[in-house]
Amino acid sequence: MKFKCAFLDRDGVINHDKGYISKISDFKIYPGVGKAINLLNKKKYLVIIITNQSGIGRGLIKIKELKKLHTYLKKKISKDGGKIDDIYYCPFHPKFGKGKYKKKSNDRKPGDGMIKKAIKKWSIDPKKSFMIGDKIIDKLAAQKAKISFFYKNRKNLNTQIKNIIN
Repeated sequence: MKFKCAFLDRDGVINHDKGYISKISDFKIYPGVGKAINLLNKKKYLVIIITNQSGIGRGLIKIKELKKLHTYLKKKISKDGGKIDDIYYCPFHPKFGKGKYKKKSNDRKPGDGMIKKAIKKWSIDPKKSFMIGDKIIDKLAAQKAKISFFYKNRKNLNTQIKNIIN
């Protein structure tokens, strides 16, 4: 059986995009995100976050700190009854990465590597799935993976998702 999935970009869709966030105190989740994810769960969508995190490659945040942020995010969302099934992040940057992180990677959006990995791991049907992002690189990654794409609109995420899935 193939699953349907809502792929969500992180910064600018789930939380305020304040550049390279490394502390939980700087991680501000938008209102309505927990409800939106809960709605997706009820409608039998997997919820997977796809995020470029070159701050790791640039030496601005450690993987351990990123994992703490993502654990915090999952806990906050679960308080609203929502569940994030998986989070994919790309630490690489072809120009500003340091050491092993300075490389081109198809995982880095606009590449579709993270989406393709999720599709394979979770047995996802791209035709029944969609992505919400806030940048052209998100749209390009979705198009390469052959999934529908929506720009994050000004309404809260819950209202936008209701409109998409109905």
